Parts: sequence; C-alpha cells; structure tokens
Amino acid sequence: MTSVQRGVRLSGWLIIVFTAVMAAGQTRLGVPSYQDPGSAQWAAWAAPGAKAVGIMIVNLNNGDDETYYPSVDRTIRATRKQGIFVLGYTYTGYGARDPQIVRRKIDAVYRNYLVDGMFFDEAPTDCNASNPFLPTQFLYYEALTNYVREKAGARVTVLNPGTYSASDCWMGITNILMNWEDQGLANYRDNYVDFAWVHKYPPDRFWHIVYGMSADQLPAALNLAKQRNAGWVYLAQETGNPYASPPQYWKAEAAAVEQQGVQAPFASAWPGSFDSQGAPLRGRTSIRWGGMGTGHWQIFLDTDQNSKTGCNGGGIAVGAEYMFEAESGSARLWQYTGTGTDWTWTEVAAGAALDIVDPGVQAASFDTATLGGTKALNYQIRALDAADHPTYDSYVLPLSLDNTGLIFDITNHPR
Repeated sequence: MTSVQRGVRLSGWLIIVFTAVMAAGQTRLGVPSYQDPGSAQWAAWAAPGAKAVGIMIVNLNNGDDETYYPSVDRTIRATRKQGIFVLGYTYTGYGARDPQIVRRKIDAVYRNYLVDGMFFDEAPTDCNASNPFLPTQFLYYEALTNYVREKAGARVTVLNPGTYSASDCWMGITNILMNWEDQGLANYRDNYVDFAWVHKYPPDRFWHIVYGMSADQLPAALNLAKQRNAGWVYLAQETGNPYASPPQYWKAEAAAVEQQGVQAPFASAWPGSFDSQGAPLRGRTSIRWGGMGTGHWQIFLDTDQNSKTGCNGGGIAVGAEYMFEAESGSARLWQYTGTGTDWTWTEVAAGAALDIVDPGVQAASFDTATLGGTKALNYQIRALDAADHPTYDSYVLPLSLDNTGLIFDITNHPR
C-alpha cells in the first residue's frame, strides 16, 4: 500500500473552486423526446451523441402506458450506451395526482426498462403551498423523489415547474430543476427573473426550454441560458409541436454545445457472478461519462452518504471515503485516511480499470466489495487540467449497490 499526500492539489482546489463551479460553456442538450424510442424522431434526437446530448426522456402515452415493449427496451439500452441519460416520465398534476398512482407509474418504468431516473412533469412553483395528500407540496414531492431513490441503479430526478421561483426550496429534493419552459426568445429575454440563489448552484442543476424560435436566434438563446446558469437546454422551432420532432436546426444546436465538460454521467452495479470458464467474479461498480479536453479524472465516492465525513475539503460536495482516479492511462482506487480537509489517501486493490467505450465516452470500474459492504453511495466526478487544477465538477449523483430482486448477467444487462 502507498500513502500519498497532495497538499498542492488541495491549495489549487481552494483557489479555483468558484471558477470550477461557475465555469462557462458547460451547456448540454436535455431533450423532451416525447416520441417512442425506436422512432425516426428518437433516432434523430440521439444522433449527435453524448458530445452534445446529455438527457432524453422516454414518454409512453404521457407516462401512463405500463406495457413492456422489447423495441423500446433495446432503444433505451442503445441510447444509454452512447453515454446519454434516459429518464422515465410521469406527470403529477401540480401535486393533485394521487401519489399511489404516480408510484405505480414509477414502478412500471423501473420494472420494464433500464433507466437513469425520473422526470416529474407538472410540478408547482411554491413548495410551501398546501397539498391534498400531504401537508405541503414539498412533502409530496419529497416522498416521490425518495421513492425513486429507493430503486436499484441510477436515480436522477427532474422536477418541472416550468418557470422561475423566488425560493430554492426544490433544490434539496431534486437533482435538476426545469425553471423555464416557455415560448419565444423575446419572452425568455424579457420575462425570466434571474434570482440570485440560482447562481449559488452548479449549472448542471438547471434546465431551460425555449420553443418558438428561429435558427438565427440560437446564439442569443444559448448565451442567455449560460448567463442564467442553465447547464441543460432545449431550443425548438417556430411552429408546430416542439416535442414532436427535433428542430430544423438540430445539427447546428448540437454543434454549438459539443466538446464541453463532463456529460451524461451514469452508474450501475451488479453482484458477484461467474465468467464463461466458471471462475468467480467479484461484484463490480461501473461509472460512465462523456468528457472532453482532459486526461485526468477523479470520482469521489461517499459510501456513508454523509458529506461531513471522509474527505470534505477543496470544494467537493460529498464526504468522500474513496476516490477513483484515472490519469495517463492508469486507474486506481484510493481510500481516504486523512482527517477531513487534508489530502491523504492510501491505494487499495480493487481491480480498477478505465475503458473508452465510445469516442470521448469513458467508463470507470472497480470491485464493489472494496467499498466495505455499503449498499448505496453518492458520487461526484471532477475533471482536472495539466496542472491538476479542477476545471469541472459534476453535481452529486446517487447510486444503489443493492440489486436484490434483479437478475443480472455479467455484462450488467437486467433481464
């Protein structure tokens, strides 16, 4: 075992943390892809790949179709292999839909398909307002979000009020908040209220949709989204249903956001099994992401899901008990042996590996057993430049390591 001390890098963190969080140009495309996976429209939305597209939504009959379709399953898997998140969809009626029904829709999505989380449509703006099922809207959506977080695999959530809010109350619940969905560039320019609290969070936490736009308005809309701290955008055509097909300028929109930052991280875990020769395999965890312009990556693993324990200095948003590190073609897993804010790690044998699965799409993997038997964790991805200064931090993502009840083969494809 080797103990390492990297105080220089810690100093770099403290100096550059605000630059890393507020770095410009981290825009990706989040697509309200409300056409069936496998359709020509879905294929066109996904065509730019993970260099530009970070999220797509599978929406079967407004989320009410609970039937399993093999063709949808195949398309979702193929899309995820590109490095693109695929989220299930359900609407909530601004808190008026029976949560038992919403949970049934969530169950159907996770039962049928390998998804990365859920998109909750029709969320209210005011989290403190009363709710017919629970005392407040906050408690209603907190319960639904927690229900998703109990699922095996990736559990990213999006809430869609569709407009700005004076309060950041939803940020304690959801990974991503859609705080603008409306028509027209002029409307977006003149009527969006840019509350200061939005800029206290990373751009990955916000999603803006502007439809009813012409191609020549694309640069102005993208600039406004960046100024307003929206890391996810979707800009659509002037006429017709903006969610029926990609806009006519889809290639130009994708080209405008390529080669930027960390894109579409998702993770999965599978239990121990046997290889083709019958030899036992240890359970493995895999984290996949798209990332351009760097060869040095760190993934901080918060195995007790407590941000106050483990390494919690230098601007990271988790308390990391472990860190996966990939640099110059090598991959290692480190266990934190410091006192919270220093940079002291000891390497552990975990079969750590880094694979390039598509151009710019990378997959880190390691033995799950090395993490000490934890059933769930939070993780955060960091990119560093040649001088080991952080250039980008992802938001914090949850991962369940307990796949009880699921049947997996050794390639991690639930059947």
